[in-house]
Amino acid sequence: MLGLALASAGEAVACACVATPLRERLDASDAAVAGRVVAERDAEVRGDPVKLLTFEVDQRVKGGVGGTIEVRTPSGTDCDVSIPRDEPIGLLLTQAPDGTWLATQCSVVSAAALVVEGGEPRGTFIKVGVGLVILGLVLLWAFRRRRKGVRPDLPGAPSP
Repeated sequence: MLGLALASAGEAVACACVATPLRERLDASDAAVAGRVVAERDAEVRGDPVKLLTFEVDQRVKGGVGGTIEVRTPSGTDCDVSIPRDEPIGLLLTQAPDGTWLATQCSVVSAAALVVEGGEPRGTFIKVGVGLVILGLVLLWAFRRRRKGVRPDLPGAPSP
């Protein structure tokens, strides 16, 4: 019986994701975030079942997304997003014309890989500012010393 049931069953259809490098997928997305799903609920949009995920953004990688966002995903299809709650994950998002963020199973990536691939360097302005302050102090010290004409009196050194 089991063999007959398996033989008569159709082919399983899975969500078909295009195998492209993460950099290209990131460039093609409207936004990208790393964070965690903190809540989910079922809803309907124009009669179609969808799942609304409440996503807590830990790091924005691309786009003007921050804080907590709501992401709409398909429900009852092969491309449903199934992410355990409070697990770090990366999402490549597409923005619908009405401003809603959309994702499918193909949008889910490793949070670490996403941050490494597209993360912005942090602290750039602070590093430049500290460097300029140090440079200014060194130049100020050098000019004051040169203006005074003070030289250490070292044994064996020529006299000024």
